[in-house]
Amino acid sequence: MRYLTAGESHGEYLTAILEGFPAGVKIAPAYIAAQLKRRRCAPGRSARQAKETDQFEITAGLSGGVTTGAPIAVLLKNAGRDLPPPSSLPRPGHADLPGMLKYNTLNAVLVRERASARETAARVALGTFALRLHELLGIGFNSRVITLGQLPCVTAATAAAELLKARRAGDTLGGIFEVEVEGLPAGLGSCMHADRRLGARLGAALLGINGVKGFEIGGGFEAPLLTGREAAACPELSGGIDGGMTNGGALTLRCAVKPVPGLPGGALATDLKTFKKKLCVSKTSDTTAVFAAAVVGEHAAALELAGALLEKFGGDSLPEIKARVDEWRKKTGQILRRL
Repeated sequence: MRYLTAGESHGEYLTAILEGFPAGVKIAPAYIAAQLKRRRCAPGRSARQAKETDQFEITAGLSGGVTTGAPIAVLLKNAGRDLPPPSSLPRPGHADLPGMLKYNTLNAVLVRERASARETAARVALGTFALRLHELLGIGFNSRVITLGQLPCVTAATAAAELLKARRAGDTLGGIFEVEVEGLPAGLGSCMHADRRLGARLGAALLGINGVKGFEIGGGFEAPLLTGREAAACPELSGGIDGGMTNGGALTLRCAVKPVPGLPGGALATDLKTFKKKLCVSKTSDTTAVFAAAVVGEHAAALELAGALLEKFGGDSLPEIKARVDEWRKKTGQILRRL
């Protein structure tokens, strides 16, 4: 299974194609709309999200609300289509400077239009199909933000207060989100080749989310602080993956998201035409991306895990895939219950 997205932040549409998805998966437009809304309306979002409605159209791969096995194509309409004027001022911490160098342009807008996190809406649209497949196979996904800046306890109330404080200061915040997946069959992934190890594949998928600078599975960076005996006594440290394969336990993934680099209070940058320092002010950036990134993380993980599941069990339609998964769970469950 593979997917591809196209489109710019202020273009007419984002386009997304998902290939290799099985037939027989029933999915309602309201289900997709609800997932897109979770991303769009996450705490810390910018004023642009009030303009976006994430209207979409499924133009291929669906008949009567059921997937056909053909490539799925989704068009996601952009509401905010006022293209910013050309700019030779690369914003610090964004893709602007390396992109301008790479593509030999003095117009940073041409880079940021595609590098924008707006593209993640297309990944969520496709990831919703993967989430639905997992749901029908008894696999559940949940995400939560576990740190926001230096806030020790993240609740709706404490997060709202911290975000308001950052906005008033013209500043932004980073954080850490966690994705937990329950019900995965054992044996997804492989230990045979580095690029087939499931941890590596999930790392690539989640590190590909805008602003993500760190990734860990299970105990992650805390595990090295333990001795071997201590680690052996805590099987949950594996986070659901051993040797590049799912072990039948809950899968736990965490990602560190940097503070949004676009600052309402401004940051000094160097104009590539004049090489003079200027204050680069962002009026459209989120106060934090970590809550929206958590939603995107669920969908990115769901897509990668759906691919691994289809590699393991094969099948072109939901009934045959489900029968194979059920039989495998029955077989492996007899062993796992005795451990």
